[in-house]
Formats: sequence, C-alpha cells, structure tokens
Amino acid sequence: MSEKSKIKLLFITRKYPPSVGGMEKVSYCLGEELKKKVDTKIIAWGKSQKWLPYFLPKAFFEALIIIYRDGITNIHLGDGLLAPLGLLLKAITGKKVTVTIHGLDITYKNSLYQLVVPWCVSKLDKVICVSEATLKECVKRGIPKEMSTVIHWGIYPEEYKISATRADLENIAGRDLDGKKVIITVGRLVKRKGVYWFIDNVLPKLDHNFVYLIIGDGPERARIEDLIKTLNLKDRALLLGRVSDHDLKIIYNTADIFVMPNIEVEGDIEGFGIVAMEAASTGMLIVASYVDGMKDLLNEKVGIPVKERVDFAPRIKKALKDREQNSNISKNVASYIQDNFSWTSIREEYIKAAVR
Repeated sequence: MSEKSKIKLLFITRKYPPSVGGMEKVSYCLGEELKKKVDTKIIAWGKSQKWLPYFLPKAFFEALIIIYRDGITNIHLGDGLLAPLGLLLKAITGKKVTVTIHGLDITYKNSLYQLVVPWCVSKLDKVICVSEATLKECVKRGIPKEMSTVIHWGIYPEEYKISATRADLENIAGRDLDGKKVIITVGRLVKRKGVYWFIDNVLPKLDHNFVYLIIGDGPERARIEDLIKTLNLKDRALLLGRVSDHDLKIIYNTADIFVMPNIEVEGDIEGFGIVAMEAASTGMLIVASYVDGMKDLLNEKVGIPVKERVDFAPRIKKALKDREQNSNISKNVASYIQDNFSWTSIREEYIKAAVR
C-alpha cells in the first residue's frame, strides 16, 4: 500500500494567500508539496488576522466534519497560535496532531498568550521548529526537546532566476545606478529587521558609490524616512515599498549584496531568513547579523555572518572583494541553496516528522 493511500492529512493554517508574507508563502508551498505525496485536505485563512475570532471556530467545526467524513489520520497546524485548536481536536478525535513553530508564534509578548499557547504546544504529538533558535525558545517555555525537531523552510530555487539587466533595476529604483554598488534588504519594516540601525550606523561608513534599496513596508517606515532626511542620505537610501514578484526577481538578479542587519528584540525573533534564501538562490552574496534563526543559514558556503556590529561595513566590502577574486562564488552559493533547501527535500522531512 502506498504512502498516499495510508495517510490522510488535514493541514490547518491561518496564514495563506492571497495574504502576503513569508509564512503565507511557506504555508501554501508546504500544502502543495504535501499533496504530491499524501492525501491532504487544507483549511486555510487568507484574509486579515483581525478576523481570527471568526476563523478559529469555523476551522474547528469544519475540521471535525472533514476528519470524520474523510477518515483523516493526521492533523498538522501551520503555527503555534493554532495549538489550542489542535489540542481540542486531538482530545475529541484522538488523531495525531503536529505543529510548525516559526518564531513570534512562540515568543509573542503577552502574558495570557504565554500561559496558554506553549502549554498547548507541549501537549501535541510533534513540534517542528524552523530553526535551532526557535527550538531553544520552545524549550525555554517547557516544550520537551525530545518531541521537537528542526526542519527549515524551503524554496523553489529556480523560481527566482531570471534574465535581467542593471537597466531593469534602474527602472524599479527610479534612478541612475551606473557605477554603483547596490545593497538590498527585503522584508517587513519592523525594529528587529535592523534597517534603521543599518542606515544610522553602517551606510555612512560605506563609500558614496554604495546605494541601499529597501524593499518592504511596515510600522518603522516613517521613522526610517525621517532618519534618511536627517542624515541627508536620500540619494543613497531608497525606500521602494512593496514591489511585485517580478520586480523582486529583477532586484535579486541585478543587485550586488543582500544584507539582513537584524538586531535582537526581546519577544520577537527571526525564525528563519526565507528572503535571504531567495536572494542566495540567484547567487547573490549574503551579509547578515549572526542572530536568531539566521545562524542556521549562514556559513562560508552561503554568506558572511556578522557577529559584531562594528564589522558590518568591513564584511560588506569583503563580500564584494571575494566575488571579484572568485567568479565561482555566486554559482556555489546558488548550488548550496538548491542542494539543501529545495522543497523536494524539505517535503520528505515533513512527511517523516509530521505524517508517519
């Protein structure tokens, strides 16, 4: 009997397209990959999180119907916030329930949340953490290490490789980039991403031919805009906001360095740097803070870790110099991502951990 005929999986996620974000994309890809090997049903929420009080009871009753109607054998939860729902389903149906923990879904700073969610997670059957840093946060909250494992997020490496020119990048940036070294950051503009800190402390130390493109939006945007004006860096630090998937691929394939200048913020960790993987899959060099989940990705094969903040500017210069001296570096970076983080291999790890 085949794996697909034996196992019937129900995947429940509150982060799903058309909503946009890292968890949304990962949830969609994971669901699609599991379908290829396992009989999988999906209950997904692709709208604003403010409607969770509506989605959670809806998901509960919908799950009960699917479990008994379709003979579900296993339930997988998309993140920790769903653990109370999963525990209730486990108690009623007796099915095996597993969960993926990303970061903020276990560290969220709210006393009631911390009282309820980690306890519920600890009562499930298996915990899949996206990084060693996330695993440590789980253990801190009383979740047994022996019931936990680390499986990183996956990507489709070939998805981000396109033919593009610096002229295409100039069209997106809206300025001439001839002779410039282009640094990029992609992600939500929140404090832990370190964009404000990078502009304030690193960009002024780089030569004037360095231009910093910031892709993304978020609550820190106004503060970052004010800093750019104060430091008179409007020609060197450009806030592009959200861009289309196609434009993002152009940026990945034509910029010089991807930076993740994350800073440690209590209660808000970087679970795993999926945007860094996307950039690296095109051969772009990564320079990133050696914190949280980024520690799992950064090594001499992928990028340059920055353990001391004062080293950021020198490390960026070193990355560019290394690439100039070794034309194979970009190819090696892309190959490493292909070999270690493609969804094909990640899917098999999930099936072993969450299904069997």
